[in-house]
Amino acid sequence: MNSQVILEDSISSPSPMTRILTSAFLSLFLFLYTGNSFGQDVILKLKPTVNTPQARDYTFRQVVDSRDQKSIGQVYDPQRNKHSASFGGNLPQEALQLYNARISSTKNPSYRILVKVYKLDLKEIYHPDLKGYKGDIQLSLGFFLYGEKETIHLVDFNSKVQYGRPGTQMHFVETSLQKLFESSWEYFDSWLSTQYLTNRALVKKVRLNIIDPIRESSKDTVFYDPKRPLTWADFTETPNPRSSYNATIFSSISIEGNAKIENGEIVQTISVKVYMLPEQSWVKDANDYANNHEQRHFDLTRIAADRMISRLKNVELEPFLFEATLNDIYLDAYREMNRLQELYDSQTRNGINSEKQADWNQIIRKALAGDMESFDKILD
Repeated sequence: MNSQVILEDSISSPSPMTRILTSAFLSLFLFLYTGNSFGQDVILKLKPTVNTPQARDYTFRQVVDSRDQKSIGQVYDPQRNKHSASFGGNLPQEALQLYNARISSTKNPSYRILVKVYKLDLKEIYHPDLKGYKGDIQLSLGFFLYGEKETIHLVDFNSKVQYGRPGTQMHFVETSLQKLFESSWEYFDSWLSTQYLTNRALVKKVRLNIIDPIRESSKDTVFYDPKRPLTWADFTETPNPRSSYNATIFSSISIEGNAKIENGEIVQTISVKVYMLPEQSWVKDANDYANNHEQRHFDLTRIAADRMISRLKNVELEPFLFEATLNDIYLDAYREMNRLQELYDSQTRNGINSEKQADWNQIIRKALAGDMESFDKILD
């Protein structure tokens, strides 16, 4: 009987974000003559290859056997008796050694990989024409990345190998299993090499692109512009006759943006808006003193935005948590803005106390120029 190997690969690479490997089908027909002896149960082994390890910036941290049944199936002896085949509980350790033997990890690898074995099934049938057995082994597993708090699914591998063997020879089963696991590493390694620059799960750095231009105002929205102070024409809502206040201004800050991946880093664009809404702002007695008081409310909103931008420029962002961090910074700025507005109205008594109003005018002018020392004291 001659030895024959037929290998067919059908592997389609997934898009960067689908993370799903379509099935790879390997057909191996091996017919050799050297032999193994049979016991009641057949204990299989995976062995690390002797190939030169490849330098890589990742390491395999753990292999988990997720299967309920630890036997992979049954094989036949020369008398056609069935024997249970398994790894004797050592599949995770042996697979981990096999994977890590293929690579030489950097001192502090950027990526720690978890492998989960979903399925490993072996089936054999007697084939009279061959006077031996045909076997079919299916392997399904997933590769995961250890994150800060949880593992992140990267890609799945599904493959099938077929073999033929004489009844006295068992090592063909181990040879086929070895080939399956080695093929899974080869696929993962190839997949990973194409993902470093585009896959968000593998990004190591976040860069902020903060946009804060002078925006053109409209009748519905007045954007903050240091060269365009508020006028009473910007206060269009009908005054509340029951209110004890002379004027009310609605001003606020907002951020919006999008993220994209460029050269292996997340670039998060943040567009900052500082604005007031005329249709929610009103005045009863329109005079210059009152106008100054309302302008300072708008200035305080601008200052809160400036302080937020300063924090954004100095924050250290982790790729897995940066959205939550940015959201926290915005909410802190929003709360600080409201607190400043309340302190301002409280200390000036809504502008009635002219001395305190003059003090706040000075503090606000300094803050708009970048001197936040007085504000830090006020907020302590």
